[in-house]
Amino acid sequence: MTEEAGLPPEAIEVSAESILPPGKNLGFSPPRGFEPPRRGMFSSLSHRDFRLYWTGMFFSNVGTWMQTVAQGWLVLQLTNSPLYLGLDGFAASIPTILTGPFAGVMADRLDRRRLLLVTQTGQMLCALGLALLVSFHAVTVAWVITLSFLNGLARAITIPSHQSLFLDLVGREDLMNAIALNSSQFNLSRLLGPTAAGFAIAALGEAGCFYLNAASFAAILAALLMIRVPKRRQGAHRGYWVDLRLGLRFAFRHPAFPQLLTLAAVISLCGIPVIMLLPVFARDLLRVGARGLGTLYGAIGLGALASALGLAALGDFPNKDKAVFGGAALFAVSLAGFAFSRSYLLSLGALALVGAAMVTSSAVVNTLLQQMSPDRFRGRILSLYALAWLGLVPFGNLLAGAAADRYGASKTLASGAVLILVSILLLLSLAPLPQPADLQSGSR
Repeated sequence: MTEEAGLPPEAIEVSAESILPPGKNLGFSPPRGFEPPRRGMFSSLSHRDFRLYWTGMFFSNVGTWMQTVAQGWLVLQLTNSPLYLGLDGFAASIPTILTGPFAGVMADRLDRRRLLLVTQTGQMLCALGLALLVSFHAVTVAWVITLSFLNGLARAITIPSHQSLFLDLVGREDLMNAIALNSSQFNLSRLLGPTAAGFAIAALGEAGCFYLNAASFAAILAALLMIRVPKRRQGAHRGYWVDLRLGLRFAFRHPAFPQLLTLAAVISLCGIPVIMLLPVFARDLLRVGARGLGTLYGAIGLGALASALGLAALGDFPNKDKAVFGGAALFAVSLAGFAFSRSYLLSLGALALVGAAMVTSSAVVNTLLQQMSPDRFRGRILSLYALAWLGLVPFGNLLAGAAADRYGASKTLASGAVLILVSILLLLSLAPLPQPADLQSGSR
């Protein structure tokens, strides 16, 4: 008897009918005459529990972005090396690879709200520990990297449960809007947090930013205690390895998931390291200091916020494949523009486009994955997305840090932009996204 014995066939075999309710399509192109409902830019905030959760995440993320800026500046001051910036980024992101898929199984099997309470408390303690180390002049780069790893471990467990919670709180009709508004709060915090960090570092030092981040977790913890999450029907417990294998089998037999996950992985590996290298540009190439560094981070947040609000206003729009690949292409072109800019204003504009393009592509991919995932697999599919979108970041940071040390930060980012564009062309030519009609006819 195989490990999958006794499971319904739809848990193993993948077809258009097993993915979607009758009469629905994948979301890449709608049926003729289809008009998606338009419910307003902030429709998902009409749900009380999502509104509480959204607000708590916003205040927590403002603190997190303050810490991101202060920690990058601290590592550069301690080591004077882009390589250590890469090592710190590697330590923060490697837990996504080590635990990410199992975090998806946990999201499908455990109470997501309680799991988030544990992980958010862990991240708060990491921020407080770093603040105390700096305050007592005991901080070393080894301590920073260790706490980055522990914080990254808590975050890796958080991601699938956090993303899966949206559908529980708002339902399918407002899912696209909820994902876009979540992206808007994240990027509004990216705009406000780094800008505030630039001033806070000058006034309070790096430790002040870390204390403020620790305090900001009170908002999300309070929200998690107040929200009401619907009870989920629990399936049979088959063991984590069996559930993991079933999730992987479903994902890789799906007609669209491999393309979407591959694109996310390429951007993660070749493009996201721009965030890690911003302190080098601020100090050595643009010469704008810590305050200017905060504004550079803020420019990414401003562009991303504008894009997220635009997606929220569009709602469940058709032809999402164009938004996915168009956003990825714009991301690569803008990244190359920033890499070679030596004008502070032009650099801010390029980074705003980087943020807008990144959100456009990633938010639509996220929406498609959730819309095409059955509830019983949603956490595992989103853990694979987290693995693709975030899991390769440590390797990208490590490679980018080493390359920037040897060849310079500008050439490193430009090379990443070229690789992203080449990958987009290959995906479009070798593995075009399937159309719903093809899937339905092929599955009969």
